[in-house]
Amino acid sequence: MAGKRIVRGLYVIIAALGLGAVCFAILPYLTLDPSLSRVELNPAIPLHYPLLITHIGFAFIAVIIGWLQFLPGLRKRRPVLHRWTGRIYLGCVAIGAVTGLTVGAFSASYVRQMAFLLLGLLWLFTGWKGYRKARLGRFGEHGVWMARNYALTLVAASARLLTPFCILLYLALHGGPPAGGVAEIVKQVLEINIWVGLAVNLVITEWMIVNRFNTK
Repeated sequence: MAGKRIVRGLYVIIAALGLGAVCFAILPYLTLDPSLSRVELNPAIPLHYPLLITHIGFAFIAVIIGWLQFLPGLRKRRPVLHRWTGRIYLGCVAIGAVTGLTVGAFSASYVRQMAFLLLGLLWLFTGWKGYRKARLGRFGEHGVWMARNYALTLVAASARLLTPFCILLYLALHGGPPAGGVAEIVKQVLEINIWVGLAVNLVITEWMIVNRFNTK
């Protein structure tokens, strides 16, 4: 029972931190002003900003709805609501992943292009696996795949939350700031923070999955 409480507590903490980080991240985009974009836009591609807004909007909805899917009371007492919110969630994931792949392709950084490519493909794959397991009535496996999928949904939030730790680690490993100062550190960290968020989220999720089965 203690193990299950720990897992549920981690779900709540991760979702709360993720929601907070995502809310902060979307603030510049609520005005629909491209000049406030935190992502460098490609002026040669007029659809870059609309696709970015679409990606951020549907990903934000997925963060909110996804957390609700893991509430045991909702699954047991409101199974129809659980199924419909799950379908909406997966629809948001599909749109967010496809637009994310496109936005990632517009990035000037090859490292970030590959990060968005891998993240988008894993997001689609785990969502499809979760859907298929539910359709086959294999709900235990469905829950496992949806946990992995939601971990991917929270990667952007985790990447932002982990950025300060990446900066501190950089300073510790390099014995201080480089010649370019903090701006140079942030530039380098932003090249890899998506990878760090992806790795951390998947490691935590797999630990939670293993712990869940070991406590049964």
